[in-house]
Amino acid sequence: MKINSNATPILKGAENVLTEMTSENASAGINDLFAGADVGLALFDSQLRLLACNDLYKSLCGYRTSDMPTGTQLQKLMQITFQRLNVPDEDVTGKIDRIIERLQPGTAYSFRYTAPSGSMVEIRRRRLPNGTAVETARQIDSASTGIDLNTQYEMIAEQSRSRLMHALDVMADGFALYDANDRMVLYNRKYLDYSPLAADVIMPGAEKEEILRKSTARGAFILNGMTQEQYVKWRLDKHRNPVEPYQVQLADGRWLLITEKRTNDGGIVGTRSDITEIKLREIEMLRISRQLHARNLHFDTALSNMVQGLCMFDKDQKLIVVNKRYLEIYGFSADVVKPGISLREIMQYSVSLGNYTTEEADRALAQRNDPSQLARRSVIKQYLKDGRVIAVMNEPMSDGGTIATYEDITEVERNAATMLQYTQKLEHSNRELADFAYVASHDLQEPLRKIEAFGERLVNKYSSILPDDGKMFVDRMQNAAGRMRTLINDLLSYSRVTTGAKDFQKISLSKVLGEVLSDLQIRIEETKATINFDDLPTIECEPMQMRQLLQNLLGNALKFRKADVLPVITISSEFVPAQDSVSGVAHTNIVFADNGIGFDNEFKDKIFTIFQRLHSRTEYEGTGIGLATVRKIIERHGGTINADGQLNIGAKFYVTLPIEQNRKGAPA
Repeated sequence: MKINSNATPILKGAENVLTEMTSENASAGINDLFAGADVGLALFDSQLRLLACNDLYKSLCGYRTSDMPTGTQLQKLMQITFQRLNVPDEDVTGKIDRIIERLQPGTAYSFRYTAPSGSMVEIRRRRLPNGTAVETARQIDSASTGIDLNTQYEMIAEQSRSRLMHALDVMADGFALYDANDRMVLYNRKYLDYSPLAADVIMPGAEKEEILRKSTARGAFILNGMTQEQYVKWRLDKHRNPVEPYQVQLADGRWLLITEKRTNDGGIVGTRSDITEIKLREIEMLRISRQLHARNLHFDTALSNMVQGLCMFDKDQKLIVVNKRYLEIYGFSADVVKPGISLREIMQYSVSLGNYTTEEADRALAQRNDPSQLARRSVIKQYLKDGRVIAVMNEPMSDGGTIATYEDITEVERNAATMLQYTQKLEHSNRELADFAYVASHDLQEPLRKIEAFGERLVNKYSSILPDDGKMFVDRMQNAAGRMRTLINDLLSYSRVTTGAKDFQKISLSKVLGEVLSDLQIRIEETKATINFDDLPTIECEPMQMRQLLQNLLGNALKFRKADVLPVITISSEFVPAQDSVSGVAHTNIVFADNGIGFDNEFKDKIFTIFQRLHSRTEYEGTGIGLATVRKIIERHGGTINADGQLNIGAKFYVTLPIEQNRKGAPA
């Protein structure tokens, strides 16, 4: 017997570790290399996702362990830091973007800041040529930081610049400053918003003419009959000889008022204000008037053709809008139920038509007038006297009114009730079938024991006087009794998957596999089989059923081996976290592969059906219940099983099992 187990790769030296990390295959063992460092260390991959860090780094930077699981983006850690340093939320994104833009491969820089703990911390941040980022953090004694005057001036200047940029960025108008050579000095966010097609050109040092020409060429402005060259010349003349504010229209329809002034040093400072609302007010009012007329026609058509009934009520529960379908559902006359009628009057009218009783109407009115109901969406079902069921959904409006839709769901309700009855009957039938299989199998044991016992006595007592035909008949009777016992035992095992089910508990599948291999040891040695396996995970399951599952799959692989080839069976597993799972549940994928006789994939669904066999009993022993039992166990645990076979090459069985169950007998 040969049993091989995969080993965990061993990290060989810091250089190899770095190579593995840059290829995004970092081992958890990197933490051991960081633990002994006397500075805080953190390593990020080329996508700036955290690979590893030590506890000193967390402590100095003020991060909790929950803040930075493996894979956390560096940008997320920056956001946490800025928030804890009380940086305004509207500034955080811009700061982070500037830092990331600055952090290019092959660059490095240092900075100091006061951590949430009150300590002065110096951060050294370096981006390697391959994109990997490394950070070191160390505490600085504030009494001996040794910051020279230049550094202090730089810090003061940076703080002033930060305050200035914050003030500019919160302005409602776009702002830009050009020097005496007409080159961009600084600008705010709103300026970019008003120049959407030139965002890649606008930067410190860019010439005004270059920005204007590229914006115009890209179709940023409405030229009002001018050529591109004429438009650029007109704009440059306005810009370089600023006198009065002027207006331009963007291609997206917005109107801007541009105001520019000369500075004392010959530069130009300008603002851009959105005057779209003022500019288009008269035109918009006319357009809205025309649209309202057209929309009323469309609205009336849409209302008349809706499948659902619709009503709109104002804050006083008086009808504003009603459609034809609503009147049809309740049998209302359009002369009675029309705009202006109150909800109470509608309910009273409905009672008079026999749709429901006065008590039901009063109860519905009380519910509709409940402030807590009016403030949120609610769905109720109305059961009319003629047997119909109407679903009513009330949607609150901002002015205190409500919109209600009405849908006849009588057929849906009937179908649901019928389906529930069918489901209950099916569950009952399944329980009865399982109970019958268990009882029948159990009751068959006693007559079978008698057949076997009397057959054995017949052989022991009269074998010497039985003719050859008699001995053959007795032998065939005993073989049939043995097959019958095997069939009964397998049938009992199949029925006990549900009837004898026990509570789940956490257990290592590797431990269960070891016990199964011990049980199969003699058979493995007889067949000279090689079993290769990974470490299997710990899952929430019923241990005995997991043992039965593994034993059936391994036993199958040993049984259906090729006569002239030593069997090789490989068991591999893979953990799939919840976030990567289609079902949203963490699970393990286990593959059982062998080099046996295999099977035609045309029959892969058939092999999991009870009593189904692909080979005759004379070729391979068995009852055809084993794989059916395996599938039933897996389904009880909320998992799945699939198979893939190739004739005379081998077979693979793919088992998926959830790591945890959310309740007794059901997967999490």
